[in-house]
Amino acid sequence: MSPDRQLRWERDACGIGFVADRSARSSRAIVDAGLEALCRVKHRGALASDERTGDGAGVLLPLPHQLLGIDERSGVAMVFVDPRRERRAREVIETACGLEGLRVERWREVPADAGALGAAAARSKPGVIQAIVTRPVGTDVDEGERRAFRARRRIEQRVLAEGLHAYVVSFSFRTITYKALCAADRLAEFYTDLADERCEAWFAIFHQRFATNTAPTWERAQPFRFVAHNGEINTIRGNVAWMKARAGRLGASDVAPEELLRPVVDDRGSDSAILDEALELLTRGGRGITHAMSMLVASPWEDAAGANQEVADFFHYHSCLLEPWDGPAGLVFTDGRRVGAALDRNGLRPLRISICDDGLVACASEAGAVPTRGHGRVFRTKLGPGETFLLDPDEGGIQCDPEIKTRLARRRPYGDWLREHLTTASSGTPVAAEADDVTARQVAAGVTKEEVTVVLRPMATDAQEPTSSMGDDTPQPPLATFARPVFAFLKQRFAQVTNPPIDHLRERHVISISTRLGPRDHLLHERPEAAALREYESFLLFPDAVAGLLADGGVALDTTWAASAGAGGLAPALVQLTEAAKEAASGGARHLVLSDEAVGKERVAIPIALAAGAVHHALVAAGMRTRVS
Repeated sequence: MSPDRQLRWERDACGIGFVADRSARSSRAIVDAGLEALCRVKHRGALASDERTGDGAGVLLPLPHQLLGIDERSGVAMVFVDPRRERRAREVIETACGLEGLRVERWREVPADAGALGAAAARSKPGVIQAIVTRPVGTDVDEGERRAFRARRRIEQRVLAEGLHAYVVSFSFRTITYKALCAADRLAEFYTDLADERCEAWFAIFHQRFATNTAPTWERAQPFRFVAHNGEINTIRGNVAWMKARAGRLGASDVAPEELLRPVVDDRGSDSAILDEALELLTRGGRGITHAMSMLVASPWEDAAGANQEVADFFHYHSCLLEPWDGPAGLVFTDGRRVGAALDRNGLRPLRISICDDGLVACASEAGAVPTRGHGRVFRTKLGPGETFLLDPDEGGIQCDPEIKTRLARRRPYGDWLREHLTTASSGTPVAAEADDVTARQVAAGVTKEEVTVVLRPMATDAQEPTSSMGDDTPQPPLATFARPVFAFLKQRFAQVTNPPIDHLRERHVISISTRLGPRDHLLHERPEAAALREYESFLLFPDAVAGLLADGGVALDTTWAASAGAGGLAPALVQLTEAAKEAASGGARHLVLSDEAVGKERVAIPIALAAGAVHHALVAAGMRTRVS
């Protein structure tokens, strides 16, 4: 394929990166380099038929104090508003800031040239305003950031309650985000601030979006407040569900009242926006930006050859607190004091890094995005799976893997905490069963002869999954001519737009069947007791292992109902089951064991997937899900 033709079809992922000065020296040259790099990844986005409306593009910069005429005590809220209700939006913002001790000194209409937009983007264009705020005398920047975080959460809750069309793009005493629904090379034309010589910075994060699993909107353009993301979070639905399950039990009293953190994340946003919110929550909760990023986008550690034991203990401990957010994902991030990049443990999104003699540091999703000619000798490298790169001018400049992870691992005695509190439990011993009993239970569970012959028997005899055709001409369960089990209605969800097939090498490192059971600790705390779980090498437990769970504060819940009640007995049985689950959880149970052991001629079993789902969602709604496994 010719280079021109190949470039024409290179539209499979967002363009991301950053440009920075190693010594944190602000200059106009850094902004120009960031804007030029953004233009060079224009092909990573798509254009509407008007050839100007893009998927979204933006830059994240340190606050340009000279441009905005502000001092070190000032912060800026960048806001998209509905021009028809702008006055009310301003009132909501001023009230929220006032409740956090922040004073709105003045409002600024952000200069914007609508001529740089396409027709589709112009029709949906919001008003763009900035609130210039000051923090109280005697408070530092970190306290200002926490107050701005709480004020933004108040704004979002009020906006949601009133149905206002207002979106806080960024609100910080350190950084600001300029983004729009435009093509990459039109951003500086639209925001004239970016073309102003007084707009200087020591770093610039840039992003050209390629919309895959969500439609382009002004709000979904990137960067967000901390992150620019290239790829997809495959596990996003599960991640969102677990973040919601933690609502009310975050341990956030030092960060914000728990009621301000509802919802914990906004599931109306894209996967990138939700990841950004989770990263912000952990960072505002007291963890450093690399610590928070390593918790969310974990490195491979369970079966990694030659892994540092301290680092493995770090990730092992945090697996007791938080589930991984898996990609493929390339990320560039900042908290305003440092800027960095990370790759998920699949390693399927390239991130190229250039370090120049004169202090220029560049990272991008492809080589050549950031011009380095004229900056002296250039050292080039790239991130590998699960690796992180950081530029921290306050802590010695450039940091790379494994230095970053080793430093994090030595913050606390994570290995000692695991050895003291984590219980390594056995999956139990297989048991013999009478053939008649097995057959009856298979019939009750809806297991077919075909499944036994084609699936189970090869697995039992060969110790591996059977190989078969990818084709499936089975009718969808709602259209089948006979009743299908509930499991037949369930399908794995994942972002398949740009995923290559997983290979056996990556599979060994990134896919795990180890299982941890027990109440989860508050996410924003870091203490030894968080590791007090039972860990199994597999998700499959034999009866004596289940008995061990019951002995460790477990409660068994019967998932059957009287056959005499007929089909109408299912709904009352589910209600009774969920009420029993909530009562057990509130009574201090550590584990709930859902059992259909009583099934027989007189007892009918609730399909176990339905029973587990009902109990899970009932506990989430009651705010008790993380108290019990």
